Amino acid sequence: MPEHTPSAFLAGAGTDTWTLWLNIMATGAAMALLVLLSVFTLALYLYRDREASAALHFTLANLFATVYITGDLVSRIDALVGNVDGVMPPYRLALGAVVMGLAALLCFHRVLSRRREPRWRLAGIYAVGALLAGLIWVDHPALIIASDQATIRGTQVFADYGAAGAPFFALCMVLVTLINWRMLSRARRAGGSLAWWLTVIGFALVFLTGVHDTLRELGLELLPLSTLTPGFVVFQLAALAAMVIHYSRTLSERTETDHQLRRLADKATRDPLSGLFNRAFLENHLDNLGNNARGGLLFIDLDHFKVVNDRFGHARGDALLRAVAQRIDDTMRDGDIACRWGGDEFVVYLADANPDAADSIARRLLDAFQRIAPGEQDLPRIGASMGFAELTDSDWRRTLRRADQALYQAKDQGRGGVAIAS
Repeated sequence: MPEHTPSAFLAGAGTDTWTLWLNIMATGAAMALLVLLSVFTLALYLYRDREASAALHFTLANLFATVYITGDLVSRIDALVGNVDGVMPPYRLALGAVVMGLAALLCFHRVLSRRREPRWRLAGIYAVGALLAGLIWVDHPALIIASDQATIRGTQVFADYGAAGAPFFALCMVLVTLINWRMLSRARRAGGSLAWWLTVIGFALVFLTGVHDTLRELGLELLPLSTLTPGFVVFQLAALAAMVIHYSRTLSERTETDHQLRRLADKATRDPLSGLFNRAFLENHLDNLGNNARGGLLFIDLDHFKVVNDRFGHARGDALLRAVAQRIDDTMRDGDIACRWGGDEFVVYLADANPDAADSIARRLLDAFQRIAPGEQDLPRIGASMGFAELTDSDWRRTLRRADQALYQAKDQGRGGVAIAS
């Protein structure tokens, strides 16, 4: 065994060394990019993006490709330092990863073409790929690799291929050609966006480098070095950029969708004039609480509001209702729900409030209403009568009727106050 370390050989192994250094740096970059692709794929699944399944198979293809270039690099370093016995295992691993990578790309294309591709078909493709990859580990003259011997020329490693070696690489080349042609055709139909150009450049580059390295395995050298590793890293960069663009669009679309849903929800649950919840929302909320409801209901009715409408007009009355609603919203605690019940009536669900707490809140509201001064949008001073009933009934509607009766009791006592139902 040589006494030199791998780093010593890499430091002065000759003119082929720079290509090996290039592959080392490209392999490190490929691993880092694979991590980023995996993160974006996970994010797409978390957002339930419709492209998540395609992203998964694409990331698996990148995983197998990273295994290929790593195995290829390790076998080259073993050859360079004279570790002949260690050359073939990573070499076989690299060839097996090529097969699994093609299977993943085929699944990627099928998922893009057919959104509801059955999982058993995809699993079948991976199973066939695993079977072919397994044959690479079997030494036999009639199979892909005939023996554990290898030919080493500088940093280049060439296995002792069996009779099936040439058909194996020809099949890989055909599959690479078909998949890349289909993907380029799909990208071309997508139009001239930035993601389209990145896809075209990436797939075209990985196709050309893959064909070049396949021809080298068959004995036809167009260039004196392997090109797939750096070409794959460029492809990964393009793929990552395209995925980032898609993910950013997904986030933008999701944000816009959330805003639209929120606007629709507001229209369905909010009173358009006051901005408070509407009656239907509060009824539904109390129905859902059922027997778990705690606290009570505060019924509010503005005093002499009809006079405001008759004297100042409905536009001024609407402005007054909005001002009252704002004071109610400002006074409510976390967990309380205020709604406009109808006309100049408001109902507030005071969560976990006993009569003493409700009386305190009601008096803060009365004080807030008094601060709606005539100088504020030329509104007249406003008063209100309130009734509170604690949620001790099995049905909140009975509690609301008791709060309404307490409200009328407050009016009978001279208005501008609060009454607590017994």
